[in-house]
Amino acid sequence: MCNIKQLPSTDIEEAKSKFEMACREAMTLEIVGNVAAAFNAVSIVTLLREALTNDIMDAVFMPLMNTKIGFMTDHTGKPNSKGQVLPLYSRDVVRDCIIDAVLIGLLPTGNQFNILAERMYPTKEGYTALLKKLGVRYIIEIGQDKSQSPQYAELACKINYEYNGEKNSFTVNTTVAKNAYSSNDQIRGKAERKAKKALYEYITGSDFGDGDEASTLVVDAVAVEIRDEANKGEAIGIDNQAVEEKNVIAEDKPQPQPQPQPRPQPQRANERSNAKLAF
Repeated sequence: MCNIKQLPSTDIEEAKSKFEMACREAMTLEIVGNVAAAFNAVSIVTLLREALTNDIMDAVFMPLMNTKIGFMTDHTGKPNSKGQVLPLYSRDVVRDCIIDAVLIGLLPTGNQFNILAERMYPTKEGYTALLKKLGVRYIIEIGQDKSQSPQYAELACKINYEYNGEKNSFTVNTTVAKNAYSSNDQIRGKAERKAKKALYEYITGSDFGDGDEASTLVVDAVAVEIRDEANKGEAIGIDNQAVEEKNVIAEDKPQPQPQPQPRPQPQRANERSNAKLAF
């Protein structure tokens, strides 16, 4: 890996200047309704690729990978929960993810994004930075876990915000995965990220996806409703009218009358004498 001290100072300063310029230009892309965004994005990508040379990547950005001061990934080079050792991401993958992050206003420091499955995803800190750049003022009230399941938590997040003079509020019902080792702060942190993501998407209309598979559990609401309402409604696929007509016919049909039971016959004299001898 290249050391930054081994690079010519002119190369470092040139790369730094281009990177800072690209970050400033990317701020124009965040303006809602910017019709020239596509044209500006092309020049920003070109500028970033000129700045992020192989030497600069090896000296500056690759050491930031899997650090709290930089950005985290799902390829750490260490055994994961399944015992698998995934190799570190290549320079090309990291470069593309940094470009994607800068284009939406994120930096490769402060854990503002993660790399998962070779793609860039904003973190809670990332959405905090994005909302701050937009000038959004907000308060998020996170409720208590209403789920009884040991596998996931359900928390309602009420969002009160002010943006461009508009004051509004709405509630987001979040579902996050949990296990026996999940702390309350971790669960609430994941719910907060989902709430900030929802607020940013509501204001900008931009959805950057959700790659945090460990904090997302898809709940089939239809299946849950069917399960809860099972055996409480009418049978499906049966003609109720035909059933009623059948019941009417069955009622009109003469029912068999009960037959009288035979009367017991009196015992004969010899049978009574035999019965006494048996005792």
